[in-house]
Amino acid sequence: MSEQTYKSMTENLWFGTLIKEVDIDVNIPPLIDYAYQQKKNGVKSLENSTANAWQSPDLKDTPVLDEFKEVAFKEIDKWHKIFKLQDNQEHLISNIWFNINPKGGFNTPHNHPGAIFSGVFYLQCNKESGDLCFTHPGINQNYHFNGHTVKEYNNLNSGGYTIPPRAGLLVMFPSYQYHYVKPNLTDQDRIVIAFNTIMVDREKYDRWNNA
Repeated sequence: MSEQTYKSMTENLWFGTLIKEVDIDVNIPPLIDYAYQQKKNGVKSLENSTANAWQSPDLKDTPVLDEFKEVAFKEIDKWHKIFKLQDNQEHLISNIWFNINPKGGFNTPHNHPGAIFSGVFYLQCNKESGDLCFTHPGINQNYHFNGHTVKEYNNLNSGGYTIPPRAGLLVMFPSYQYHYVKPNLTDQDRIVIAFNTIMVDREKYDRWNNA
């Protein structure tokens, strides 16, 4: 009796970029008011990706953002476990800011060096305010998977991913991921909160006061 040998086979997704989209419950109007107050004060970030738009300086110690941060930390902690990061460390929000993109405002392609996770929370927007666009981490991907070779695009063969803006939506992504924002085509300002996280020793830092 002949013996048949079966070879094992695995097909695993490696080098994938996880992008989270979740609606969260935060009191938005006070955040919009505070963003406009900061803009009126004339203080802005000197280095950012915005074009024809306004970005605040870092506001991580601002109490008005505490409710948002508390909700965001719940989602950040879930990702800490999903990514199987060190148990003796936790995430701090290392910097957090507002972006206000008026009509014609946009954000150029960039990533967030030095951070672990990044996120954006939509306060005021509509479907024409400017999509958030992610580009494939493999810079030559489009040479191989494109309209000539792909029958139907999915998360394995697409060269990019686009998220239409929606108030109340939180989007999170690894900070290495390049992204940009299309121009705001409406007369309504597109207002968001954006943030980065870093990891620190859990026993030495208070995530609320030592970011």
